[in-house]
Amino acid sequence: MGCEDLYSLVEAEPTSIREHSGEKLAIDASFWFERYYFAVVRDGFSLKERTANRECDISQALSLLSSLPDLLRHNITPLFIFDPIRRSRSSTADTAVPYLQDTPDLSEPENHTAFLQRPTEILLNFLDVPYCESPLYAEADASVYAREGRVDSVVSRDYDAVLYGSPHVVRKPYDSNWEKIELESILDNHQLNMRELLDVAILTGTDEVAGPYKENISEAVDLVKNTEDLGSLESEYENVLRGPSLSATDPAPTFDQLHKHYLEPPVIPYPARPNVSHPEPDYQKSGRFIHNYLSKKPSIVEQLLDPIKESI
Repeated sequence: MGCEDLYSLVEAEPTSIREHSGEKLAIDASFWFERYYFAVVRDGFSLKERTANRECDISQALSLLSSLPDLLRHNITPLFIFDPIRRSRSSTADTAVPYLQDTPDLSEPENHTAFLQRPTEILLNFLDVPYCESPLYAEADASVYAREGRVDSVVSRDYDAVLYGSPHVVRKPYDSNWEKIELESILDNHQLNMRELLDVAILTGTDEVAGPYKENISEAVDLVKNTEDLGSLESEYENVLRGPSLSATDPAPTFDQLHKHYLEPPVIPYPARPNVSHPEPDYQKSGRFIHNYLSKKPSIVEQLLDPIKESI
């Protein structure tokens, strides 16, 4: 969830996806597909339609197909970035169907829809939609894309992209409307530089560290702003930081390590990064794959692909 206490420092502006017409957006794929699963796929498709070969869960592929028109009709170019941890749990599905060997089966929980699955990758290739898998976190790679000007904004649910230095973040909290966050505005409004903002977040607590000022971020801001020597402050508080598990024996990262984590995260090397270009889908291959390998009737194929055709 990142540093949720940052909400009190953020003066977010309301926005919507359509307001980002013509932009390139680096999207946290797990968040995006999970959102469309609960908003569209779960109730819009029967259990039989959400599975292939009567055993493999293909909900994420349906989330992809259901969500693309909402982006493409506004001339938005998406880049989907996946977390590597989505491959860490093995599937219990036992199938001989090509391309479905790594998908969750029906006995597995619904939150597996956030996992990167082979059908989703194949459809992204056929639809010519750029995507990649981060070596660390999706928001880290997405933010580096934004910092380098290769995309206009990062789309996510959490605040992590702010700490990774994305200049612009389009955020969708649970049960709330879309909002736009500007990193420069946070720094200017609170008279902080990036190192100071990171120290505030560290003292408050992030996914990587438990800090002593959790739920007291205003005190952390005052502490950081009023210190004469930030290095000495970091050294003083290093002993009270804890690892994210809150275990007393769990080694905690240092301020320097956390600064590097957010400012220089491990990301996909430059030559291997996908080019963020507007899709030119191959509808024939996409339709054949949905029909032959995802076991969907021609009427379902048309239901899924026609809105994408119409939106481009």
